[in-house]
Amino acid sequence: MTRNIMTLATVAMLSLSAAVPAVAMENEHNMLVGAVFNQVKRLDLDTTNIDKLTLGEIAEIRSVLSGDSMSEAQQKVFVKSVLDDAADR
Repeated sequence: MTRNIMTLATVAMLSLSAAVPAVAMENEHNMLVGAVFNQVKRLDLDTTNIDKLTLGEIAEIRSVLSGDSMSEAQQKVFVKSVLDDAADR
């Protein structure tokens, strides 16, 4: 009986510990998408297809919009291109 309780407690603990990183990753993903959404909205671009972006595309957009290597006009063209590609999927 004690062994069954210990086994059940161990399984429950392992199940919870596996879910915590997944929840944390989802929260981080949502924060990143939210930040990109706000930046894309600031550029006055359509955000309809932002949910179709891959994590790599989101990170790339975030990097471009946070960097100084492109003018705002170039950033706008780049982001629009990525969003248009996502819309075609």
